[in-house]
Amino acid sequence: MTVAQSTSRSTATLVMQVLLWSWLIGLSVMVGLGYRLMTDLVDQERVDTGLRQLQVLQTRVTELADSLQALEARPVPATEAALQSARQTLEMRIGQIEQALEARATTDDLQALRSELDQFKASQTAARTALPPNNRAPKPAASKPHETPFPYRVVGVELRAGHRSVSIAPAVGELTATEVQVVLPGDVVGQWRLQAIDGKTAVFKAGDQTRRLAIP
Repeated sequence: MTVAQSTSRSTATLVMQVLLWSWLIGLSVMVGLGYRLMTDLVDQERVDTGLRQLQVLQTRVTELADSLQALEARPVPATEAALQSARQTLEMRIGQIEQALEARATTDDLQALRSELDQFKASQTAARTALPPNNRAPKPAASKPHETPFPYRVVGVELRAGHRSVSIAPAVGELTATEVQVVLPGDVVGQWRLQAIDGKTAVFKAGDQTRRLAIP
C-alpha cells in the first residue's frame, strides 16, 4: 500500500512539472511574439517618417524645377544685371533647401540640385555670349516732379508655388543678393503694394500713386 501511494505521488509530481514547463514555454512564446509585434510597429513608423520626409524633399525639388523653367523661358537678350540677380537668387534658395533638409536629403538629391544649377549657369553663359556688345539696360522713364520717386527696381520674375512673383532691389546702389526681395501680388514693401503682374509689367500702388514697371 505504501509503494502504491509513493508511485501515485511521483506521478502527480511529474504531471505538475510537465504542466509548469508547458506554461513557462507558452509564456515565453507569447512574450517573444509581443516583442516581435512591437518591433514591427516601430519599424513601420520609421518607414512612414522616411516617406513623409522624402515627399517634402520631392515638393521642394519640384518648386525649384518650376523656377528653373521660368528662368529659361525668359526672352533673349537679357541684361547682365538680371542674369546675375537670377543666379544669386537661385543659389540662395538652394542653400536654404540644403540647410533645411541637411538631416533628411540624400547625397543623390543634393547632387541633382547641383546638376540643375550647373545647367542654369551654362545657359546663363550662353545668354551673355548672345548679347550684342552695345546692349544696355533701358533707362527708366523720367518721373514727374510731383510724384514720389519709386525706391525699387524690378530685376526678375519667377514662379513660387505656382504663382508669379517679382524680384525687386533698391533703385540705387550696387545690386547684391541680400537686397533682393521676392514679392507676390498683394505684398507690401515700404509704402508700396504690388497690385498685379500684368504680362511683362509689374503694377505697384501707394495711395493715389501708381507705378508700372517693366519686368526684364
